[in-house]
Amino acid sequence: MSKITESQRQILQLLIYAESYDHIRQETGLSPGEVRDDLITLMHKNMIEVFESDGGTVGTKVRHFDNDNPGSFFYRATKSGLGAMRPQGSPRA
Repeated sequence: MSKITESQRQILQLLIYAESYDHIRQETGLSPGEVRDDLITLMHKNMIEVFESDGGTVGTKVRHFDNDNPGSFFYRATKSGLGAMRPQGSPRA
């Protein structure tokens, strides 16, 4: 299993349900660049799913992610992402 940083862990903890980029920034207190980079890393590790914004609500799953405009999307942890938050050696539920 991939290791995650503390900031990535903070973000994943918020993403049990789909959340907006702005909500993630507000709740974590991380800089815009940090959030953007962590979201991209988590996406590449298949730990989050990305959804279109449909008038401020969660729309369909994204086919093409715009790295320069992360505020236009919603994010949700995958099973793999939720599993990465478990401490190493913890039994599965």
